[in-house]
Parts: sequence; structure tokens; C-alpha cells
Amino acid sequence: MKSRISRFATIVIATLAFVSPALAHEFKVGDIDIGHPYARAMLPGAKVGGGYLKLTNEGGTDDRLVSATSDRAGSIQLHEMKIDAGVMIMRELQGGIVIPKGQTIELKPGGYHVMFMNVQQAFKEGETVKATLTFEKAGSVEVEFSVGSPAGGAPEMKHDGHAKHGDHAAMQMPPQSADPQEAIPAKLKAAFATADKPLSVAPVVVQEDWAIAGWTQEGRGGRALLKKKGDVWSIHLCSGDGLKQATALKEMGLSDNDASALSAKLAEAEAHVDAKTLALFASFEGTVMVEGAEDHGGHDVHKDHGK
Repeated sequence: MKSRISRFATIVIATLAFVSPALAHEFKVGDIDIGHPYARAMLPGAKVGGGYLKLTNEGGTDDRLVSATSDRAGSIQLHEMKIDAGVMIMRELQGGIVIPKGQTIELKPGGYHVMFMNVQQAFKEGETVKATLTFEKAGSVEVEFSVGSPAGGAPEMKHDGHAKHGDHAAMQMPPQSADPQEAIPAKLKAAFATADKPLSVAPVVVQEDWAIAGWTQEGRGGRALLKKKGDVWSIHLCSGDGLKQATALKEMGLSDNDASALSAKLAEAEAHVDAKTLALFASFEGTVMVEGAEDHGGHDVHKDHGK
């Protein structure tokens, strides 16, 4: 009997030892613990992807994440996204990201993150992306970013409780017009326009409970995907040329019919838009989950494409 119990215990311990790293998805180098690196599947045609993780410094001195590299990207930059006077801005952190002693720094959408630049083979849901992180004191370590769905949160971490993007999603909005051509521009302007940085919104195309709106602001631009819930339009996400494609829209949750119809309507509407404005729409790199993050438990990155 003891022999059977011993054999069973050995099997259990061996099994736990095998599965634990995959479930925990954690890495360590020196005094730095690296928790659950993840990314999102990229939209067709996208060349930029965001990476997120937690960095815990268990040492007695501050350390700094100074660089990252990956065979899947031409380069990796360390970025910070923030809201400045109502405008979403990203800046590259040339000096790296400080991890104070005894503290945890979370790289997440809407804040610090790593940016995979010039990605030739788009990240696909279910795969892992290897990268090497280099710290000033702890040294270098190879980690794996788990890739989740384009509109989802961190794989196995959909309960992570990230703050809403820029707190715009939590804004109290006045009653919306029943006309989406009025309600949608008003929604976007209330979220992102300021007195000194006005937002232009056009064209707006609608298919059932989904809509796409082009926007420009201060030499930047992009497209917003909106979703109607009851009588209210919400900003699902912001992106660039990826929203022109029906395949990408289906990945965002639209039905085959709605995705195809909305893509066709957008193409027809943008045929009357000047080339300069279309270039601004296309300049938006990456994807920003805005209020759509409430449905999927996560966020993504906003690149300051105007810089």
C-alpha cells in the first residue's frame, strides 16, 4: 500500500513540476520576477504589436529594464502611453523603465508597455513570441509572450482588473441622438476633443449595431470601431487600416454578414475622402481597446503615430 501511495505521490509531484511553469508563466533573472508576459493577436496588415507583463524587484536596490529584442520584430521599443490634455500620446522611454526596490511595475495597456516594431509575421492567437529582456543590473533573460485574441485580455488573466483606458470609458455621457451620424461624432468628441485640440470625425458608416468612424486631430488620425448597446453607442476600439478589412472585423466579433457589409460601406464612403486624410487614417499603428475592453477584460496599446 505504501508503495502505491509513494508511486502516486511521485507521479503527482512530477506532474505538478511539469505543468507549473506553463500555468504560472513566470520568469526570473537576478532579483527581478517577470510575471505573465502576453500580447494580442495582430490585425491583418498591422506591423506593430504591444507586449505586457509584470516586473517585481525583490532586491535591495532599484533596477531598470533597459532594452528588449526579438527575432519576430525589427526592433522593440519601451513606451509609455498617457492622456495629455485629453489627447492620447505615446512616447518612447529612451532611459528605460525603472523598477524600484521592493515594488512591482505593471506594463499594461494605457501605461508602460513594450512595442514590437516592424513585425513581418503577425502574431496569431495561441502562439508564443520569444523575446529577450535586458535589465541594467539583473542582466538578460529570454521570456515568452502568450498571444491572446485580438479583442481579448491577457490569456488566462481576463480577470486582471486593468484600469479603463484613460478613464474615458467611465465618463458620464449625455443622452445620445437617435441619429448615428450625430451620436457617433458627439461620442468621439466628448471622449477625446479639447478646446485647443478639436477632433474631426468623418466619414461615419453604420451596419446594424456596429459602426466605423474616421477621425483626425492635431496631425494624427485613425479609425474607431463603435458598438451599439441598447440605444447607446460605445467606442469599442481604435485602429488604422486593419479596420478596412472584413476579416479583421470578424476577429473583432462582427458576424460574417455585418463585417462584409461594413467593410464595403467604408470603402464606398472613403472613396470620396482626400488622400491626405486617408493617410492620417492609415497612420494609426496598433490597436487601442477603449470601452470594448469591458467586454473582453483587457486593453491594448495606442501608438502616437503622429510623431
